[in-house]
Amino acid sequence: MRSFLVLAGWPGIAPATGAWTGSDAAGRPLVLAYDDGTSVASNEERTIRAVLAGALYNARHLRAGLGDRHAVSARDDAELVVHLYEERGIQCVKALRGAFALALWDERLQRFLLARDQLGLFPLYHASDDGRLAVAAALPQLAALPGVGATRDPSALDAFLTLGTVPPPATFYAGIRQLHPGELAVWEGGRLRTQRYWQPTFPERRVTRSDMQTLVREQTLEALRLRQAGAVAGLLLSGGIDAAALLALATVERRLPARAYTVGEQELRTAAALAARAGVEHVAVPAVEDWLGAVDAVLAAHGGPVGGRETPVLHAAATRAAADVGVLLAGVGGEEVFGGSAPARAAERARRYLALPGLVREAAHVCTRVTPGTWAPALRRLVEDEHLSPVERYAHAVGAVRPFDRSALYTPEMLGVLGDARPWEPLAVLFADAVGAGAVDGADAVYYVELVLGLPARAAAAYAAATAVDLRLPLADHRLVQFVASVPPRARGSAWERQLLLRGAVGDLVPSAVARAPRRTPGPPRAAWPTLIEELLPASRVAAQGFFNCETVARLVREHLRGRRDHGARLWAIMLATRWLERQTVAVAPVVRAAAG
Repeated sequence: MRSFLVLAGWPGIAPATGAWTGSDAAGRPLVLAYDDGTSVASNEERTIRAVLAGALYNARHLRAGLGDRHAVSARDDAELVVHLYEERGIQCVKALRGAFALALWDERLQRFLLARDQLGLFPLYHASDDGRLAVAAALPQLAALPGVGATRDPSALDAFLTLGTVPPPATFYAGIRQLHPGELAVWEGGRLRTQRYWQPTFPERRVTRSDMQTLVREQTLEALRLRQAGAVAGLLLSGGIDAAALLALATVERRLPARAYTVGEQELRTAAALAARAGVEHVAVPAVEDWLGAVDAVLAAHGGPVGGRETPVLHAAATRAAADVGVLLAGVGGEEVFGGSAPARAAERARRYLALPGLVREAAHVCTRVTPGTWAPALRRLVEDEHLSPVERYAHAVGAVRPFDRSALYTPEMLGVLGDARPWEPLAVLFADAVGAGAVDGADAVYYVELVLGLPARAAAAYAAATAVDLRLPLADHRLVQFVASVPPRARGSAWERQLLLRGAVGDLVPSAVARAPRRTPGPPRAAWPTLIEELLPASRVAAQGFFNCETVARLVREHLRGRRDHGARLWAIMLATRWLERQTVAVAPVVRAAAG
């Protein structure tokens, strides 16, 4: 996808083709540029200029509303932002609907406006110091600037392993920050200030159960229409309810995707049956063979570790779809938006377990200690999590490393560097924010955290994997989110069931077996793990980076390969971190040698 770079006060940086250059009242040089050489949008007076990465899905509606007052072309969504800003100022971002990051320069007021979309589907990174500002929609662009990416932040890797993502405003680099979802920033006089312009809230529940199914279907259909408008799209089709719902609703609209794409053997039969039922050509994408190449491609696109074992699978599907279509629809985000995600179900199971009599829980403790192999992993996890706080329990549900595992996983040297870092502490802030947004139920608080932390992480991985095509996520729509937040939490999911709202909305359109199927996480088959570990996690590479304890990693590998414990998610995260650290070392080595010479 297209990105941009904005600079203020950075002399000596050669602008790209199509860039706009100028200066502010203090004489600071200004640059706004797209990475593909596209011209920068401006108003008629050339006093306001803007760049936008991603897409506005309500662009047609905005263009129709502005057309009688401005000379609006169909060339660039950034032009719409320019004219909206002329009329509404910084509040113009509230009218935008899509996945986007934007930067706008107002010459008259001598200020930059920066904004990230409401759900944080598209990232926006910035670095500022001593009156300078650098902004980009892609992390590698900022990290490449002199001095900006010189210092990696070890605590960010710790956060990725613990939470599955790096919570804003942190990034993998100490000198680079990122905006929160639904946040804007204004840079004036060499200073940056931020404010939230949107967040999900939990109003008084007035929606009746009889209205829910109809309203969910209408809201989801509208989100799908917006993302299909003006595009010939393909569909990433798994055997789960999210993609099946999109295909079913597209059938109702008589606007079928051109083709449906499925990777691997696990869900191929179900997906092929769904496609045949809808009358859509189905493409079976070959299973991933070059896992290392896919990992490197995603790391390069995102600028750091991102996603889980499913990310290379999405990369393979998007690469294949790019040969046929320019737009690819995917059901990514459905679980976070409609509820019943893994953390939500884990929290509900813990609530029920803690409500049991103490004698019953003590018996469970004894049994899982004495004969651990005979008890289900779910019960073992409940016992292990009993004394964790809700924040730590959430971290346990989403992360590859449990809070109490960190001392064994990291080397003593790295533990010394990390010091008293508590990577799950941002969760406490988010849980408090949920209360401020009106959450009065623990399930609402988990839902809020999943929206502002889990959903952007899933989207970031998806976009990094699908750089070859315009990826669109119809279920990740902020208006749909606000509706789902307004219904009782028990209507979204339970300890064992998920996405009850979506299931009810498309129950007559999707086979029952698909609607109730558990979510499967695609990833490397068991036979591929030995080769993967040999390529990505040999002891020599682990030791060379000095981040992870070699003995602990070796134990996890043995247990996983022998089938004693499923450490797939944990080993994958360690692989990503190790490979990224190794790539960083290789990338900076020539610079270090040149400086030393």
